[in-house]
Amino acid sequence: MLERNAMDRPLSEEGISEVVGFVFILAVMVGGLSLYLVYGVPILGRESEITHMDDVRGWFVDYKTGVDQLWLNSPAVPNNSTPYVPGDPTPLLDRKALYSISTGQVTLRHVINAGAIQERGFVLRYLPVLAPIPASAEVSVRTDDTFTVSGWRNGAEVLRWNNTTPSLVYTSHNNYWLQQEYYYQLGGVFLRQWDLTGEVPEEVMVVQSPPLSFYPPDVGDTGYQTIAGLVVVNLSVTKGGFGARSPIRVETRLEADPLPLESSDIKQPYEFSNVSLTFEGKDDQYARAWYTIFKGAATRTGLNSSYYNVSLSGPVARIDIIGYNTNPNIADVRFGALEAWYVMKLENVPTIIE
Repeated sequence: MLERNAMDRPLSEEGISEVVGFVFILAVMVGGLSLYLVYGVPILGRESEITHMDDVRGWFVDYKTGVDQLWLNSPAVPNNSTPYVPGDPTPLLDRKALYSISTGQVTLRHVINAGAIQERGFVLRYLPVLAPIPASAEVSVRTDDTFTVSGWRNGAEVLRWNNTTPSLVYTSHNNYWLQQEYYYQLGGVFLRQWDLTGEVPEEVMVVQSPPLSFYPPDVGDTGYQTIAGLVVVNLSVTKGGFGARSPIRVETRLEADPLPLESSDIKQPYEFSNVSLTFEGKDDQYARAWYTIFKGAATRTGLNSSYYNVSLSGPVARIDIIGYNTNPNIADVRFGALEAWYVMKLENVPTIIE
């Protein structure tokens, strides 16, 4: 009996060692899979979402460029006007070939992907639990902001334009990266993003400035005037939004030739003693972005700081262009503004879901 037990012991020990080895291998596989799920998947998801948000930034910059080209190529806009400068010569006839209301060459059609695109492959098809969770986004229109243009002469307000300024907004719903909001408004592109917790919004950054500029005054036949130019690129849209991962088609149409904002006194359409531009936003952060725009446009060309005032009060940002003289009877500000009206439509683009 002792000899038999002694012969069976090596066989039982070999069986135990095989079980231990299998358990060890299984533990290594489970540990590796856990590490991949905890660290690998978020890294892949974060890289995908960062790449996609960079693409969204490029999309908005391209969109601004396309919208600007519509009003820039209009025969109604004087040549060499970027932005519009009042009193430029009559445009050349060859520009009409680039712009035609009748032939429909005034409509932009852009498609933007809502959410990060997931690459197809074996893991996503057969083991979706090992793939990053796809991000989604909301493409919407915000209509909470207003913009006002005012011009005074001889103590009276002779120019006033006031309207809502809708924004085309892309709001991310990322799973692994910061939440970001890109939006297009009045010819500018802006970025708003949140901290890592997703609760505290950071400052709104100006990605591309609207068509606004100031020029130092010149001494000459026209007088000692501060020159300012503005293009009011406004959208006419229906409030709403799309929360989806499928692409969204953004169709933008310039309804008519851009027209100058006219003062009540047609004898001096561009001569003012004081001009003010006022932006009132949904909250303080949107206004601070426009405060940055106003201040940057004035200082970029070295305009004397005594010729203008920039202020920020809660959700309201304002710049007053007062010129060299505070006398309301002296028209020392030459200001011209174009109004370019667009109609925008959003619609989902059908996709094949595998």
